[in-house]
Amino acid sequence: MKNMMNVFEGPDALKDFLNPGKHPNLPLVELPARLNPFAADNIRIFAKLMSMLPLGNVKSVPAFNMIREKSRQGELEGVDRMVENSSGNTVSSMALVGRQFGVDQTQSYVPAEISWNKLLMLLFYGIEPIVNVEPTDPDETDPQSGVYKAKKDGEEKDAINPGQYDNEDNPKSHENWTAEQIWEQTDGKIDVFCAGLGTTGTIIGNSRFLKSKKESLQVVGAMRAPEQYVPGVRTEKLLKLVGFDWRKHVDSIERVETTVSYQLSMELSRQGIVVGPSSGLALAGLFQYLTELKQNNKIEELRDNQSDDLVCVFLCPDGPIPYLDEYFKYLDSSHFPAIQNEELLLNKP
Repeated sequence: MKNMMNVFEGPDALKDFLNPGKHPNLPLVELPARLNPFAADNIRIFAKLMSMLPLGNVKSVPAFNMIREKSRQGELEGVDRMVENSSGNTVSSMALVGRQFGVDQTQSYVPAEISWNKLLMLLFYGIEPIVNVEPTDPDETDPQSGVYKAKKDGEEKDAINPGQYDNEDNPKSHENWTAEQIWEQTDGKIDVFCAGLGTTGTIIGNSRFLKSKKESLQVVGAMRAPEQYVPGVRTEKLLKLVGFDWRKHVDSIERVETTVSYQLSMELSRQGIVVGPSSGLALAGLFQYLTELKQNNKIEELRDNQSDDLVCVFLCPDGPIPYLDEYFKYLDSSHFPAIQNEELLLNKP
């Protein structure tokens, strides 16, 4: 039973606090008409705020499930360190969860182009970064890739690699927790689900559960367009590193660019839905998908009947603060207020 009072106490208080199954449902918030260009078409759009999890990001859900299951199977006995290929939310969550299961040391392979702010975040959480120059055409079997190196390190006696890219406990976590919440919160009336494609565990787990409940439901996967940057989400080329067969769980793929992802994220945040750039990417992907449906007169085909609203949910993985400097890199000055008396600043960069 969910802990509706949200109190965690006793010797396992922290472990229980990090357990997604012991919290009330995370907020599902409908976008007002000023943020929803399809409101006049009776299309309702809801943001699922995974950013409201205790660790502030969606990756804490599979991190908890993967590590708990390895503990249950006895795979953490004699393990002193975890090793993963991740430059942000996943390995941060693994480190914090792992300490509750007796693994105090965490190492992470990070790409050479990692931002300094993200590197500082890893250090803040006590994670040892291992900088790696990734191959230009990555593959999970490439010995130069961080994914391969993390797996090899995890074979050592004192180490373990949770393996977010092919560990079935990743999608299972969303199947068991995230998707069930969404189904309950929409009273089973959800028609379209959209999420970014990273390790793809989120979209696989949600697709499995939601489609088992409603076969007609459409799943939209949003990926980065080629040569575009959005943290936590992959391009088609980078998805080669993922071991899951994610394509069979997705009905439509939308390729999204950097600028629109950061812009929509900022627009949502300024209205009180404080979410990061990957949330903007998911919403942009959903907008693109709905635009295509509308242009092809196919929206009505998705409704249960023509009088029903079309209910869409997009996933918001985290907040904007870890990426704050990037908004000023990818959006021009027209998006921000001017600073009055700027010349008086003592610590201007």
